[in-house]
Amino acid sequence: MRSSVESADAIAALPAALRWAAGLLFVISVPLFLILGSVLDVAGDRQFYAREFATYGIGRVTGLDDAQLQTVAERLIEYLRDPEARLDVVVNIGGQTRPLFNQKEIAHMEDVQRLFTLVRRIRLATGAILLLIPLIGLSIAGGAMLPRLGILLAAGGILTVALLVLAGLLSLVDFSEAFVKFHELAFSNDLWMLDPRTDYLIMLFPEGFWFDATMRIAMQSAVQAVVLAGVGVGLVYFGRRR
Repeated sequence: MRSSVESADAIAALPAALRWAAGLLFVISVPLFLILGSVLDVAGDRQFYAREFATYGIGRVTGLDDAQLQTVAERLIEYLRDPEARLDVVVNIGGQTRPLFNQKEIAHMEDVQRLFTLVRRIRLATGAILLLIPLIGLSIAGGAMLPRLGILLAAGGILTVALLVLAGLLSLVDFSEAFVKFHELAFSNDLWMLDPRTDYLIMLFPEGFWFDATMRIAMQSAVQAVVLAGVGVGLVYFGRRR
């Protein structure tokens, strides 16, 4: 069995550029993994949709009853989870059966669906990074890797909180502007520019909905980041006392 000194020497023997690159990749992966995971959680939370619909009186605005709103939410959740799904939602409004979304709204949601596919892929990739780097480090250095892993976890947690605080401040100062900038960066067209008087997609999801979703994503990610940073500090303490 190798001593702790021998294990530490095994890490030190690795090229410095490789150690720095692996550490930086790990730290950057932490906020991506946590925040994108929270995005997927909120996007798939039926109860969150129901509460927001009630808060903003979406039934009154759209003419849809609670059962239809629940169906719409379920179809949207399914659509965002399945890249092969189609958004063919038919509702009854004022006694008339009709498609809920027009062609512009459907085209925009196709862009959103592709964006969510990318989100899932990035989260899967960052999850693999957060798993493989510690495993490789532990296989090379054993217990001597624990303090280093703790530092990386703490740094990733702190970076996550810092990014969330910055995003939160921007949202609180002018959420409308931040919302527009996000769409300009995320989409290469103007299909997201919808009319709240005629387009049901924006009637269902007004700006208040997105502000609440953003705050919940931020809070959930921040709590997870603080816990992760705490685990990191614990690993540093435990690893150095070994």
